[in-house]
Amino acid sequence: MNLHNLTEKYQDLLDLAADGGDREQLDAMLDGLGGKIEEKIGNTACVVRSLELQGDVLDAEIKRLQARRSSMLNNATYLKECMQTSMTVMELDKVKTPLFTIGIQNNPPKVVVVDEFAIPESYFKVPQPTRSLMKEEVAKAWKAGQAVPGTEIVQEKSIRIK
Repeated sequence: MNLHNLTEKYQDLLDLAADGGDREQLDAMLDGLGGKIEEKIGNTACVVRSLELQGDVLDAEIKRLQARRSSMLNNATYLKECMQTSMTVMELDKVKTPLFTIGIQNNPPKVVVVDEFAIPESYFKVPQPTRSLMKEEVAKAWKAGQAVPGTEIVQEKSIRIK
């Protein structure tokens, strides 16, 4: 018996297994299958092989859809950059359309490390195994008017579509 010529009972088993049937349901269906044990095992092997092949097909489809998603998001990012550039060149802060309001707004200030070795040690978390900069503390110091050596605060803008 090949994968495409399963009897109706084994096709039902395949459908149940493919649709996420639980072990109790699968056991009940296996118990209800008649025939010699060799035939039962052989047909069940056909079901197993079919499920494995369907899993491989799903993996390939997932990868294809993930690549498509990534491409769409990259294109959306590029188009937003194009809109922002156009609006900046035309000195437009906001554009209203019947469907959207598009504006260029400030992002929250961002801490940029210029020279990590110039930053005072008090701005680092030192639990082992890694030492990490507490950027929130650096930002607080800048907001309080205290420059932190080795860092800069950068104010970037981005486009918002509402």
